[in-house]
Amino acid sequence: MAYQQLPLGTSDFKSLIDEQLYYVDKTPLISDILKGSRITLLPRPRRFGKTLNMSMLNYFFSNREDNRYLFNGLTIEQDSGTMTHCGQYPVIFLSFKDVKQTNAESTFNQLGYVIAEAFDQHRQALNSLSLTETESKIVQAIRTQTASQEELGASIKLLSQLISHHYKKPVVILIDEYDMPINSAYTHGYYDELVGFLRNLLSGAFKDNPAVFKGVMTGILRIARESIFSGLNNVDVCTLTSPRYASYFGFSEGETEQLLKDYDLTYEIDAIRHWYNGYNFGEQTIYNPWSIISLAQNNGAIAPYWLNTSDNALVRDLIASASPQVKQELEGLLINKNAVLRKPLNENIVFRDIDRNNDALWNLLLFSGYLRYQHSELDESTGQSHANFSIPNQEVRSFYVTSILDWFADRPESALALPDILSLLLKCDFDSFARAFRRFCIDTFSYFDVQGKQPERFYHAFVLGMLVQLQKSHHIKSNRESGYGRYDVSVIPHDKTQPGFVFEFKAVDELDNLTLEQACEMALKQIEKKQYVAEMHALGIETVYPIAIAFEGKRALVQVVEEA
Repeated sequence: MAYQQLPLGTSDFKSLIDEQLYYVDKTPLISDILKGSRITLLPRPRRFGKTLNMSMLNYFFSNREDNRYLFNGLTIEQDSGTMTHCGQYPVIFLSFKDVKQTNAESTFNQLGYVIAEAFDQHRQALNSLSLTETESKIVQAIRTQTASQEELGASIKLLSQLISHHYKKPVVILIDEYDMPINSAYTHGYYDELVGFLRNLLSGAFKDNPAVFKGVMTGILRIARESIFSGLNNVDVCTLTSPRYASYFGFSEGETEQLLKDYDLTYEIDAIRHWYNGYNFGEQTIYNPWSIISLAQNNGAIAPYWLNTSDNALVRDLIASASPQVKQELEGLLINKNAVLRKPLNENIVFRDIDRNNDALWNLLLFSGYLRYQHSELDESTGQSHANFSIPNQEVRSFYVTSILDWFADRPESALALPDILSLLLKCDFDSFARAFRRFCIDTFSYFDVQGKQPERFYHAFVLGMLVQLQKSHHIKSNRESGYGRYDVSVIPHDKTQPGFVFEFKAVDELDNLTLEQACEMALKQIEKKQYVAEMHALGIETVYPIAIAFEGKRALVQVVEEA
């Protein structure tokens, strides 16, 4: 075939069609929007086609120019009822995807710029209206970016009513990536101020506004109703767990196979499934479209394309500072590719809860695309749904691995990096290992101990570090009994001629009345009692070393039984 150019990075629907780029037809979305609720929120992970779909809706509904030809030969052209709406409405199209500043002032300035652009797009209609003195002053302030926050908060409602009056038509309002500013506000400490503004903006635009025909919003998360949508009870929220709209974001199995066939890449299908398959939208299997298009663009070269497209700092930091339980559960997912976590499924994300509520963090990871869900069930007695959470594919698994590696990379003042410390362990140079480990704790402890004296945060992270550093040569087996004081780890070599190691961790505080030496002695007895050494001997590994590590604050003591 004469290959069409792939639309990598193209999010403008008109450009895609005019340039005859490869397009996976998602135009039936238009019909479902028309049949659906008046206001619809469609949260999906980043790079799953939200902006392209919103651009498509803009060109379809907009009455600013005749764009009917853009839909020639596409599925929606056969739907005569839907096509009667093509080019019939004034459209307000706002994108907040680039509103991610580090302070409140810059964010409000950027939001003012985006809103001013929307007013400017309708300047002909605005200029033809006989505005009141008050309306004229507000419009001028918005267009010159001198409006107050209160005026900006009411701006979309004002614009919709003015242009609806001019055209004698109701308005379509499209807001792409509505929650992008919220992410930055949470990260940089001005969350409450921004949420109050967006609540006013969205409520003004969509609540009891007779000028609106249809409203569509996209984002990554559904921010909890009390934070953003208080009083806005007419929004139909279709998250990735909803069967409605499930096929319009991302590529289905059939769409993926057709694209691979079109670019002669079908021979890679098993590897491609392993790397990019696994998402579950409304019980449909979905592939990450950015990764699939990038793969075809690069002649089938497999790589973590999606993870390289934007900053994952928020998710990395949240996992790094998470509770011991989260680190334990993450470790379980990494050790066993078939592992699942049964968790409450909560579609309302409350940002304030993310760093203190484990379930909120897991749901953030799910709706951001870092986990998938399966087998959702509703508990009728509580009204709470639960589902199995798991890592969707190898691409996302590589994110967790690189995140853990980043935690231990270039720690300030560290004499040795984690790989060097583990190298001393594998060489059985235990004196050097103990000295390096003690120094390593001092240098890195504060990075993990972000919520007080909780050394278990450090050693859970250390176990994850071992897991990803040694997984090519060793199997890391956890036999933890408690996230608060004991943690058993077996480091089992693939090569049975190499030594194995059994770790027991103990956390000591002032209430324990124990010295580090006594804690290590208890840990070694614990290893002996559980017969972990004998268990490893039974696997054919002759040399096994019991290792006790006790923590007290930033202090650590390592003791090794070398007569193994």
